[in-house]
Amino acid sequence: MKKRNKKPNLKKMKYDPRKVTMAPMFLGNVIMKYELPKNMINDINSSYDEAKELPEWNNHLAGKIEEEKLVNELMTEDMLSVFLSCFATYTQYIQKNQWIPTLSTVWINEMRAGEYNPSHYHTSAKTDVGLSSVLVLKRPSSYGKEICTPNDPCNGHLEFTGGSQDVLGIPQFRVDAQVGEFYVFPYTMLHCVYPFYDTDETRRTLSYNCDLLRPEPETE
Repeated sequence: MKKRNKKPNLKKMKYDPRKVTMAPMFLGNVIMKYELPKNMINDINSSYDEAKELPEWNNHLAGKIEEEKLVNELMTEDMLSVFLSCFATYTQYIQKNQWIPTLSTVWINEMRAGEYNPSHYHTSAKTDVGLSSVLVLKRPSSYGKEICTPNDPCNGHLEFTGGSQDVLGIPQFRVDAQVGEFYVFPYTMLHCVYPFYDTDETRRTLSYNCDLLRPEPETE
């Protein structure tokens, strides 16, 4: 019996497999990654560092993180415009333009070594439909030594979990999120952040909730 796994001799082949093009198409939820301007990241960090008192937000969040602050009052009109634009382009991309993106609460997590964010999803008192987000503002120069399998790192990584556990599906997506990267995804998508070690530096992230509301019906 012929072995079909044998490496092909491209010179003898009538059709060159290297000329086959590929365009992945997806079903299910979408995670959109934006790159926000560096000066905006600097301004948010400066405003946070200079703020004297900000509301504690721990009781509203799933994170096992000591410093979690509500920062709606730090958002300028220019910042609000950028965030709203990102949420709006997300709905346009998934062709769900019937929803009106409405900015809700925004908070900052100052995550230190040993702290973590367990797998969770977001909710709103106003709607069951909305968008969550994660913006990286600062990150340590190192997340510390991996306990094992250093070629498959987890320390400090952001991980998303989808709803399908199909054998040929992609149920999880883990990313080493960099400063300036802004990830937008549905409220219902499970996500978590793994702990990191061996550093005094912090991992600072901002999360914005955006409710998606139906337009008011027109009255005659």
